[in-house]
Amino acid sequence: MAAVAQEEYAYLYKDSGHPAGFLEAFRAFYLDGLFTDITLQCASGVIFHCHRAALAACSSYFKAMFTADMKEKSKNQISLPGLSHAVLEALVNYAYTSQIQITKRNVQSLLQAADLLQFVSVKKACEQFLVRHLDTDNCIGMHSFAEYHDCSELEKESRRILLWQFEEVWKQEEFLDIGKEKLSYILSRENLNVRKEEAAIEAVVNWVAHNVEERIEDVYELLNCIKVDLDNMYLKSALSLQKKCRLNGRKIRSLIYKALDLKPKSLSRRPTAAMYVIGGYYWHPLSEVHVWDPLTNAWVQGTEMPDHTRESYGVTSLGPDIYVTGGYRTESIEALDTVWIYNSERDEWTEGCPMLDARYYHCAVSLSGCVYALGGYRKGAPVQEAEFYDPLIQKWLPIANMIKGVGNATACALHEAIYVTGGHYGYRGSCTYDKIQRYHSGSNEWSIVTTSPHPDHDHGLL
Repeated sequence: MAAVAQEEYAYLYKDSGHPAGFLEAFRAFYLDGLFTDITLQCASGVIFHCHRAALAACSSYFKAMFTADMKEKSKNQISLPGLSHAVLEALVNYAYTSQIQITKRNVQSLLQAADLLQFVSVKKACEQFLVRHLDTDNCIGMHSFAEYHDCSELEKESRRILLWQFEEVWKQEEFLDIGKEKLSYILSRENLNVRKEEAAIEAVVNWVAHNVEERIEDVYELLNCIKVDLDNMYLKSALSLQKKCRLNGRKIRSLIYKALDLKPKSLSRRPTAAMYVIGGYYWHPLSEVHVWDPLTNAWVQGTEMPDHTRESYGVTSLGPDIYVTGGYRTESIEALDTVWIYNSERDEWTEGCPMLDARYYHCAVSLSGCVYALGGYRKGAPVQEAEFYDPLIQKWLPIANMIKGVGNATACALHEAIYVTGGHYGYRGSCTYDKIQRYHSGSNEWSIVTTSPHPDHDHGLL
């Protein structure tokens, strides 16, 4: 029996340093030119002696080339005329080291090459680098670049900046070179963030004036995208008469506004700014909507919120829409994932897409065209989970967990980041949190900014 038991004994040894050692050995073989079986030639003619196995392990492109019935399968040298020496060297070094240096100067060339050769991890790293460096100066070019190379995250984030900060974007130099189709797409979006239609009209004028001869006929289609009440007959007639003269931005602008003046109340897409008081609590949950117009100094009552039995929800606005998220049932303290959306232009409520996680006492805030729901409570305890709603795809998506889950904290957006101050935690909120947490949407990371001089919850923040 002892002999049988001894034979059954087994010990599985795993060398944790083996992967790094294996890679280092392959790196040494590459540097010394040992066991290489394929050469790669870049555009300048420089040759790299490599191993098929190493390239195939990192690149689906090379794996298919070396295994499928392609003419390159039997070749000892592969020519890559579209790749520069520096880019090909960087990718080859990545194959043998798992490291690659990405800079503002080389990131687009690296991404193009990684996309071509199907170095998936390198392409993703380059895409994330570009996302972190997006701004109003480059979002148009980056959006086109992302569409061409199928970079979904870069496309989404550049589109968000383009639409949400359009009043800054159209003043940038690269806006003048945008194509008519893309400009039409931008102007026709419901979530285009312009305070007044005049801003969109100015963008059209600026774009047309940059190349009047080729673009003047596009002005009608572009203005129709803005949905303004325009006298097209007058504008076409006036522009036709003016073609014999030298048209410039000032003259085009004058004719457009003349055509608008012929139609009363033509700039009516956005309502007058107003203050909205949504729900609340007075011995029981309230569902009323009260609207104050600062121009008339009058209060009017809007359509009541459909859900009459919940409280402790989050409220934030995005364009003309006001989002009411989560909360709990008064009678059961059951956390809710429901979302109701109030459209201030139509004075009506619609049920939105449910959140991923039910929550109450949470923070709701808007940033860069999205609605965020952060932390809060569920079943009497704080939660760290956070998520955002993208109205472009009509979905809630998870983001990184908060450093500390808190309830009844306050949040605000500032410079592409969300700041969450204070709040309480512990069972039924027995402790007050004294830190200020910051979420950066570009890197999807939370950090502690500072300590509050007076820890609190249920406070205001601007």
